[in-house]
Amino acid sequence: MRFVGPYADILRIPGAASFSAAAFIARLPIAMVGLGIVLMVSAVRGSYAEAGAIAAAYTVSSAVVSPLGSRAIDRWGQRRVVRILVVVHASALALLALLTSAGWPFAALLAMAVIGGATQPATGALVRARWANLLADDHRLGTAFAFESLLDELIFVVGPPLATILAAAVAAPAPVYAAALLVTVGSTLLVVQRRSEPEPVVAVEHADVRPLRRPGMPIVLFCLLAIGGVFGSVDVATVAAADAADARIAAGLILGGYAAGSMVAALYVGSRSAGRGGGYLPRLLAIAGLFLGLVSLPLALAPNLVILGVAVFVAGLAVSPVLIACFTLVERLVPARQLTEGLTWAISAIGLGVAAAASLTGWWVDAVGSGTAFWLTAGAGAAVAIGALVGFPALRRGVSPPSGPDVR
Repeated sequence: MRFVGPYADILRIPGAASFSAAAFIARLPIAMVGLGIVLMVSAVRGSYAEAGAIAAAYTVSSAVVSPLGSRAIDRWGQRRVVRILVVVHASALALLALLTSAGWPFAALLAMAVIGGATQPATGALVRARWANLLADDHRLGTAFAFESLLDELIFVVGPPLATILAAAVAAPAPVYAAALLVTVGSTLLVVQRRSEPEPVVAVEHADVRPLRRPGMPIVLFCLLAIGGVFGSVDVATVAAADAADARIAAGLILGGYAAGSMVAALYVGSRSAGRGGGYLPRLLAIAGLFLGLVSLPLALAPNLVILGVAVFVAGLAVSPVLIACFTLVERLVPARQLTEGLTWAISAIGLGVAAAASLTGWWVDAVGSGTAFWLTAGAGAAVAIGALVGFPALRRGVSPPSGPDVR
């Protein structure tokens, strides 16, 4: 119960539980759409190559374009912009499912995927921006970000099985339709909560430095890109290892253990975040990054699926501390008027890492075999460690209290 107390404390803040629950519903489709597209297109069109290409187009489009939508949110507010994004996004998903079932050409499906990805609301950024607005300089902000990281892990425990069950029990396009419905309902429930919404920036100074160029941000984004590489490679490598052992169902159990390890770590780190200043964040990232680099190595050496499952769980313990440190660092490094955009770039970095690593690992498995695929995961973990350690001095300077007036 000691670990639960800090989370119960922040959820007792008026409005907090409501907007966090709405955001959970709105971002559950993040863990469903990619798999749903693969299940739908491969079943209807009989082509895994087309399915993979359409899913990748969706992911890359979201990673590259959605920060622009978040820049508009910082400027004009969540309610005004998200309503437009959700209408276009949900319509594109529904059309993708409808056109796939109707046998439309590949190019039309690809276009719908690109539009759907480009207009995907960055709900993880939206909800963290609300926490930052609600708690401001409150020492409980780290706990709030840890709680959202915990929910991020939970959607990847719930989302993929839900998508698979819908595709098998209802119809192949059902997961994509369900994703469109969930993002519409969740986003609507979120934007109607006006009290917690950050105030829009009516006028942005011409001389403002964009979030990507803020001191320390390139380091954080590099670490997030690398940890996205860990996610993308471990997913594909685990499925390949399970297939090689003729036990594909074990892949779901192993990856579930990965998410479970990350959830355990998020619960612990978040409960210990309260009362700590920003100075501990670079140290947390350095320690967690080094740990991730070390515990990723045994994945490449596991002789069987049982040992792999244990190694994956241990590796999962390092994931949430890295994510919590990175997202909280973004809140410290980026001015409040640009926070949604900054957090969305953080999420996009992860998405780009996932897409690139999944593609590379899939090619590696086809060309070389599944036996060595986890070395790519180990390499991505090492990159996180290098980025966190090399960037430690700059990040420590970046989160030091300013000597002049507050510019946030």
